[in-house]
Amino acid sequence: MMLWFYLAIIAYALNSIAFVVDKHLLSVPVLRPISYAFWVGILSLVAVVLLPMGVYWVSFYYFLVAFVSGGMFFFGLIFLYKAIKKTDVSVASTKVGVLGVVFTYIFSVLILKDYFSNLDVFGLGFMVAGILLIGKTGKGVWREALVAGMGFGISTVLLKLTFNNSTFLNGFFWTRMGLVGVSFLVLIHPSTRKEIFSSLKNSPHSSRFIFITNKIIAGVGFGLLYVAIKLGNVSIVNALLGVQFVFIFLFALIFRNKIPGIAENLRGVIILEKIVGMIFVGIGLLMLFK
Repeated sequence: MMLWFYLAIIAYALNSIAFVVDKHLLSVPVLRPISYAFWVGILSLVAVVLLPMGVYWVSFYYFLVAFVSGGMFFFGLIFLYKAIKKTDVSVASTKVGVLGVVFTYIFSVLILKDYFSNLDVFGLGFMVAGILLIGKTGKGVWREALVAGMGFGISTVLLKLTFNNSTFLNGFFWTRMGLVGVSFLVLIHPSTRKEIFSSLKNSPHSSRFIFITNKIIAGVGFGLLYVAIKLGNVSIVNALLGVQFVFIFLFALIFRNKIPGIAENLRGVIILEKIVGMIFVGIGLLMLFK
């Protein structure tokens, strides 16, 4: 099997850990999705260490594409965290992830000029059926999931476009600068600025340490994912996130009621609906990864 396949699996395993910890941190009242997304974005400043490693200016158009990719990623983060805060982490992550795949396919056709096969359409149909089942098990987060999925879909396709027109390091750096730039832009709004700095002042020191450690884990995961996207097919790499859903579900089960904020709903038929929904998603992913 190709290297990018294994890198994607490892990346999704690390990201699943990050999602579960995100759920724990977002259970703290002082941490709201916008402030959480802001600090995630600001941590991307560490990408400046790449400057002496081959980062260069391509063109204003390239910069604009990279900036929009990073900005849409930030936009997706806000609504992902809204979904995670409202419902079970397995439900939120699966809905957002599947819709991210759907929108990635749509924008791959529109922007990268990829195409759908009949099997792709059936695969996407199974995935949508799966998230409809999973969607019955938690609080309604369809609006958040749709917006987050669209944001991540656009971001991923534009990221691949930057990789196609430059080196991996260059594309990674400029898209991270887009994420940082949009993060700073939200400070223009007075109430948002107040909320963000209040979260820093009032959050416990232990939460800050967990947050930074968790974002290092997530950063490594996303870094490996970007390498996989660079080496492989953007849609297939996204399709492999079915493995991430399984990891998240298992971690949520293991740490359920052991870590504050992790309270996966397993009552009655709900657990069956989650499992069947994930099986449908898995079938859809297998059709896409043909």
